[in-house]
Amino acid sequence: MEEQKIEHHHKVDNNGAKQIAGAILIVGVLIAGAILLRGSSRVGAPAGTVPISKQIGLKIKSFDACIASGKFKDKVQADIDDGIKAGVTGTPSSFMVKEGKVVSFISDNGISSNTIPGAQPYETIMKNLERIKNEEVGSVETKLKPVNPDDHIIGNINAKIIIVEYSDLDCPFCKTFHKTMHRVVKDMNGDVAWVYRHYPIPQLHPNAFQKAEATECAWEQGGNDAFWKYTDKVFEITS
Repeated sequence: MEEQKIEHHHKVDNNGAKQIAGAILIVGVLIAGAILLRGSSRVGAPAGTVPISKQIGLKIKSFDACIASGKFKDKVQADIDDGIKAGVTGTPSSFMVKEGKVVSFISDNGISSNTIPGAQPYETIMKNLERIKNEEVGSVETKLKPVNPDDHIIGNINAKIIIVEYSDLDCPFCKTFHKTMHRVVKDMNGDVAWVYRHYPIPQLHPNAFQKAEATECAWEQGGNDAFWKYTDKVFEITS
Protein backbone atom coordinates (compact mmCIF):
# COMPACT_ATOMS: atom_id res chain seq x y z
CA MET A 1 0.00 0.00 0.00
CA GLU A 2 1.17 3.49 -0.79
CA GLU A 3 -0.11 4.88 2.51
CA GLN A 4 1.26 2.96 5.47
CA LYS A 5 0.50 3.47 9.13
CA ILE A 6 3.60 5.38 10.19
CA GLU A 7 3.29 7.14 13.49
CA HIS A 8 6.98 7.88 13.98
CA HIS A 9 8.62 11.13 13.05
CA HIS A 10 12.05 12.67 13.29
CA LYS A 11 12.44 14.24 16.71
CA VAL A 12 14.83 16.52 18.52
CA ASP A 13 14.89 16.77 22.31
CA ASN A 14 14.33 20.06 24.14
CA ASN A 15 18.02 20.89 24.24
CA GLY A 16 18.32 20.05 20.57
CA ALA A 17 15.40 22.30 19.72
CA LYS A 18 16.98 25.20 21.56
CA GLN A 19 20.25 24.62 19.73
CA ILE A 20 18.68 24.54 16.25
CA ALA A 21 19.35 28.21 15.56
CA GLY A 22 23.04 27.88 16.43
CA ALA A 23 23.40 24.69 14.44
CA ILE A 24 21.80 26.33 11.41
CA LEU A 25 24.29 29.19 11.56
CA ILE A 26 27.13 26.68 11.38
CA VAL A 27 25.47 24.81 8.54
CA GLY A 28 24.87 28.12 6.78
CA VAL A 29 28.58 28.91 6.74
CA LEU A 30 29.36 25.49 5.27
CA ILE A 31 26.60 25.86 2.71
CA ALA A 32 27.81 29.28 1.59
CA GLY A 33 31.23 27.87 0.78
CA ALA A 34 29.76 24.84 -0.94
CA ILE A 35 27.58 27.00 -3.18
CA LEU A 36 30.59 28.85 -4.51
CA LEU A 37 32.29 25.57 -5.36
CA ARG A 38 29.50 23.58 -6.98
CA GLY A 39 26.78 26.01 -8.16
CA SER A 40 23.48 26.35 -6.38
CA SER A 41 21.12 25.35 -9.19
CA ARG A 42 21.66 21.71 -8.30
CA VAL A 43 20.11 22.08 -4.83
CA GLY A 44 17.81 19.14 -4.19
CA ALA A 45 18.84 17.18 -7.31
CA PRO A 46 21.42 14.34 -7.40
CA ALA A 47 24.59 14.74 -9.43
CA GLY A 48 24.14 13.81 -13.07
CA THR A 49 20.47 14.83 -13.17
CA VAL A 50 18.73 17.94 -14.49
CA PRO A 51 18.46 20.58 -11.72
CA ILE A 52 14.97 20.92 -10.31
CA SER A 53 15.04 24.65 -11.00
CA LYS A 54 15.48 23.89 -14.70
CA GLN A 55 12.88 21.12 -14.67
CA ILE A 56 10.17 23.52 -13.52
CA GLY A 57 11.22 26.34 -15.85
CA LEU A 58 12.98 28.77 -13.52
CA LYS A 59 15.72 31.17 -14.62
CA ILE A 60 18.87 29.37 -13.47
CA LYS A 61 21.13 32.40 -13.00
CA SER A 62 18.55 34.27 -10.95
CA PHE A 63 17.83 31.15 -8.92
CA ASP A 64 21.53 30.61 -8.19
CA ALA A 65 21.97 34.24 -7.21
CA CYS A 66 19.01 34.00 -4.85
CA ILE A 67 20.41 31.01 -2.97
CA ALA A 68 23.92 32.46 -2.87
CA SER A 69 22.57 35.65 -1.32
CA GLY A 70 20.98 33.82 1.63
CA LYS A 71 18.06 36.25 1.40
CA PHE A 72 15.52 33.69 2.64
CA LYS A 73 17.55 32.36 5.55
CA ASP A 74 15.63 34.50 8.01
CA LYS A 75 12.27 33.40 6.58
CA VAL A 76 13.13 29.73 7.04
CA GLN A 77 14.45 30.41 10.53
CA ALA A 78 11.26 32.29 11.40
CA ASP A 79 9.21 29.17 10.54
CA ILE A 80 11.44 27.09 12.80
CA ASP A 81 11.10 29.59 15.66
CA ASP A 82 7.32 29.69 15.25
CA GLY A 83 7.21 25.91 15.20
CA ILE A 84 9.15 25.66 18.44
CA LYS A 85 6.78 28.15 20.10
CA ALA A 86 3.83 26.06 18.93
CA GLY A 87 5.33 22.91 20.44
CA VAL A 88 6.88 21.22 17.42
CA THR A 89 9.66 18.80 18.41
CA GLY A 90 9.98 16.69 15.26
CA THR A 91 8.83 16.25 11.69
CA PRO A 92 6.31 16.07 10.33
CA SER A 93 4.20 17.84 12.94
CA SER A 94 0.88 19.31 11.87
CA PHE A 95 -2.02 21.22 13.37
CA MET A 96 -5.70 20.93 12.47
CA VAL A 97 -7.25 24.40 12.45
CA LYS A 98 -10.98 25.06 12.29
CA GLU A 99 -12.05 28.65 11.74
CA GLY A 100 -8.79 29.94 13.19
CA LYS A 101 -8.63 27.66 16.24
CA VAL A 102 -6.48 24.56 16.69
CA VAL A 103 -8.56 21.48 17.45
CA SER A 104 -7.60 18.14 18.98
CA PHE A 105 -6.33 15.24 16.91
CA ILE A 106 -7.33 11.73 17.98
CA SER A 107 -5.07 8.82 17.07
CA ASP A 108 -6.32 5.35 16.17
CA ASN A 109 -5.70 4.20 19.75
CA GLY A 110 -7.88 7.00 21.11
CA ILE A 111 -5.13 9.31 22.36
CA SER A 112 -5.88 13.02 21.96
CA SER A 113 -3.13 15.52 21.17
CA ASN A 114 -2.65 19.10 20.03
CA THR A 115 -0.85 18.03 16.87
CA ILE A 116 -1.00 15.40 14.16
CA PRO A 117 2.11 13.50 15.33
CA GLY A 118 4.22 12.14 12.51
CA ALA A 119 3.12 10.68 9.19
CA GLN A 120 -0.38 9.55 10.11
CA PRO A 121 -2.14 7.52 7.40
CA TYR A 122 -4.78 8.88 5.07
CA GLU A 123 -7.63 7.01 6.75
CA THR A 124 -6.78 8.47 10.17
CA ILE A 125 -6.64 12.02 8.83
CA MET A 126 -10.01 11.57 7.13
CA LYS A 127 -11.58 10.23 10.34
CA ASN A 128 -10.39 13.32 12.20
CA LEU A 129 -11.70 15.64 9.52
CA GLU A 130 -15.08 13.96 9.86
CA ARG A 131 -14.96 14.48 13.64
CA ILE A 132 -14.23 18.16 13.10
CA LYS A 133 -17.10 18.57 10.65
CA ASN A 134 -19.42 16.85 13.12
CA GLU A 135 -18.13 19.06 15.96
CA GLU A 136 -16.99 16.04 17.97
CA VAL A 137 -13.68 17.61 19.04
CA GLY A 138 -12.89 20.80 20.91
CA SER A 139 -10.33 23.53 20.47
CA VAL A 140 -6.99 23.52 22.32
CA GLU A 141 -4.65 26.28 23.41
CA THR A 142 -1.44 26.58 21.37
CA LYS A 143 0.93 29.32 20.28
CA LEU A 144 0.57 28.42 16.62
CA LYS A 145 1.08 31.42 14.37
CA PRO A 146 -2.20 32.22 12.58
CA VAL A 147 -2.43 31.35 8.90
CA ASN A 148 -1.73 34.43 6.79
CA PRO A 149 -1.37 35.41 3.11
CA ASP A 150 2.42 34.94 3.31
CA ASP A 151 1.97 31.22 3.95
CA HIS A 152 2.46 28.61 1.24
CA ILE A 153 -0.99 27.14 0.83
CA ILE A 154 -2.89 24.73 -1.37
CA GLY A 155 -6.57 25.56 -1.30
CA ASN A 156 -8.58 28.48 -0.03
CA ILE A 157 -7.04 30.45 2.84
CA ASN A 158 -10.61 30.99 4.08
CA ALA A 159 -11.41 27.26 4.16
CA LYS A 160 -13.15 26.20 7.37
CA ILE A 161 -10.46 23.57 8.02
CA ILE A 162 -6.76 24.14 7.43
CA ILE A 163 -3.97 21.68 8.16
CA VAL A 164 -0.72 23.49 9.01
CA GLU A 165 2.33 21.26 8.56
CA TYR A 166 5.90 21.78 9.76
CA SER A 167 8.17 19.72 7.54
CA ASP A 168 11.78 18.84 6.66
CA LEU A 169 12.55 18.23 2.97
CA ASP A 170 15.04 15.47 3.78
CA CYS A 171 12.74 13.64 6.21
CA PRO A 172 11.42 10.31 4.79
CA PHE A 173 8.37 10.45 7.08
CA CYS A 174 7.61 13.92 5.71
CA LYS A 175 7.78 12.48 2.20
CA THR A 176 5.11 9.91 3.13
CA PHE A 177 2.89 12.55 4.73
CA HIS A 178 3.37 14.87 1.75
CA LYS A 179 1.73 12.26 -0.49
CA THR A 180 -1.03 11.76 2.06
CA MET A 181 -1.80 15.47 2.25
CA HIS A 182 -2.02 15.85 -1.52
CA ARG A 183 -4.58 13.04 -1.51
CA VAL A 184 -6.53 14.55 1.41
CA VAL A 185 -6.78 17.99 -0.21
CA LYS A 186 -7.85 16.48 -3.53
CA ASP A 187 -10.52 14.25 -2.00
CA MET A 188 -11.94 16.97 0.26
CA ASN A 189 -12.92 19.06 -2.79
CA GLY A 190 -12.08 22.48 -1.39
CA ASP A 191 -13.25 21.88 2.19
CA VAL A 192 -9.66 21.55 3.47
CA ALA A 193 -6.62 23.70 2.76
CA TRP A 194 -2.98 22.80 3.46
CA VAL A 195 -0.25 25.13 4.69
CA TYR A 196 3.42 24.15 4.46
CA ARG A 197 5.96 25.62 6.88
CA HIS A 198 9.66 24.87 7.17
CA TYR A 199 11.22 22.89 10.00
CA PRO A 200 14.56 21.53 8.77
CA ILE A 201 16.52 19.63 11.41
CA PRO A 202 20.25 20.17 10.68
CA GLN A 203 21.35 17.64 13.31
CA LEU A 204 19.76 14.93 11.16
CA HIS A 205 19.73 16.47 7.68
CA PRO A 206 22.59 18.91 6.98
CA ASN A 207 21.24 19.90 3.55
CA ALA A 208 17.61 20.42 4.53
CA PHE A 209 17.96 24.09 5.45
CA GLN A 210 19.46 24.95 2.07
CA LYS A 211 16.71 23.02 0.30
CA ALA A 212 14.13 25.02 2.26
CA GLU A 213 15.81 28.22 1.05
CA ALA A 214 15.68 26.86 -2.50
CA THR A 215 11.91 26.45 -2.33
CA GLU A 216 11.65 30.11 -1.34
CA CYS A 217 13.85 31.12 -4.27
CA ALA A 218 11.48 29.14 -6.50
CA TRP A 219 8.58 31.04 -4.92
CA GLU A 220 10.31 34.36 -5.62
CA GLN A 221 10.36 33.62 -9.35
CA GLY A 222 7.16 31.69 -9.86
CA GLY A 223 4.96 32.33 -6.84
CA ASN A 224 2.99 29.72 -4.94
CA ASP A 225 2.78 27.40 -7.95
CA ALA A 226 6.58 27.24 -8.34
CA PHE A 227 7.03 26.74 -4.59
CA TRP A 228 4.83 23.63 -4.60
CA LYS A 229 6.33 22.27 -7.82
CA TYR A 230 9.83 22.58 -6.39
CA THR A 231 8.80 21.06 -3.06
CA ASP A 232 7.04 18.14 -4.79
CA LYS A 233 10.14 17.45 -6.91
CA VAL A 234 12.42 17.45 -3.88
CA PHE A 235 10.22 14.96 -2.09
CA GLU A 236 10.10 12.75 -5.19
CA ILE A 237 13.85 12.14 -4.86
CA THR A 238 14.06 12.10 -1.04
CA SER A 239 15.21 8.59 -0.10
